[in-house]
Amino acid sequence: MDIKEDKHLIAIAIIASTIVIISFIFVFSEVIFGNTKTKSTNTDNRKTVTFVGVGDNLMHDTIYVPADGRAGVYGDGVYDFDSFYKNIKDDISKFDLRYINQESIIAGNSFGISSYPKFNSPQPLMDAVVNAGFNVINMANNHSLDRGETGINNSIKLWNSKDVYHFGVYDSQESRNKTHIIEKNGIKIAVLSYTYGTNGMLPVNSYAVAYLNEKDVRKDIENARNKSDFILISVHWGEEGIEQLDSIQQKYGNLFSELGVDVVLGTHAHRIQKVEWKENSSGKKTLIYYGTGNFVHNMLKPTTYLEGMASWTFVKDGSKKYIDNAKFTPLVFHLERGAYGFEGSVYRLDEYPIELANKHIEMCGNGSYYLNIFKNTVDSLVPKEMIDMK
Repeated sequence: MDIKEDKHLIAIAIIASTIVIISFIFVFSEVIFGNTKTKSTNTDNRKTVTFVGVGDNLMHDTIYVPADGRAGVYGDGVYDFDSFYKNIKDDISKFDLRYINQESIIAGNSFGISSYPKFNSPQPLMDAVVNAGFNVINMANNHSLDRGETGINNSIKLWNSKDVYHFGVYDSQESRNKTHIIEKNGIKIAVLSYTYGTNGMLPVNSYAVAYLNEKDVRKDIENARNKSDFILISVHWGEEGIEQLDSIQQKYGNLFSELGVDVVLGTHAHRIQKVEWKENSSGKKTLIYYGTGNFVHNMLKPTTYLEGMASWTFVKDGSKKYIDNAKFTPLVFHLERGAYGFEGSVYRLDEYPIELANKHIEMCGNGSYYLNIFKNTVDSLVPKEMIDMK
């Protein structure tokens, strides 16, 4: 073998050795980075759904008559409801699911527009609610039967024409028995809705309104348990005008907790009420917002204009499922006298200027006094770490 052949063999040996070394490095790196990639995939498997909820959207005539006047002429069927929501719309839009309790039923204009004690809100309010960003509509409350079962059925048809989820009243036994699931971002959320009553009225068909009773609650939660990742309960309860919890709220708050519900969102009292994590005998915690107060309305007394926006994140991280970033954002519904009657909008409390507070129809120039009361009220009812104020 001459020198040229020897050099040739040496070169081949070097190349072969290099290939072996590179292959070893590649395989080793695949093991290392493969593990890293698996960890990254687990992180990618972390799914979230953000949720926000507000209180009672209750259209008194002192709200819808001025809204009629601001758009077109009185009686033409055109309303400006959008202005009531314009200052809170951006905050609402940040969330995936956006809940509102539509307290006054929208049964359709053919039923006649009416205010307290038996409401029927103008049909254009639906578009305003949707335009404000809301896509989860609660319909179970004490005014559900204000236009009878026919009104309920018609309201369902109207909401069906919108791109929203709605629940709490039903047009068939099949619909009432069904577990209503919102599936978003790979997470399934069962939404159960109840009301304590309907102002002494009862439906002809028991399925029409979901009433709060232990038998149905237990059955509904059991049916929902294996069909969903989380269970959310919307419940209309409590004493009107009272911050303190009543016996019904205490009883069912305990029941929801013991049955392993993830979140409870309460309405009806027209006042904000306490927020708490309630731990059951198994160590599971339930997030309970007992009352978020009003939203757009014209109730009496300044305290009914302090409101709340509840928010949290549903998290599914592999086999782990939990509620994260639970917050309570204090709100104020501003209402003052304008050219067409009462005009106003919902504001975050921390963005509500004292100049407007002094013009509020219920604060009568004492804005600073009432804003201080509002802040103290929030501090007394909501855990400090949950209060969302700038």
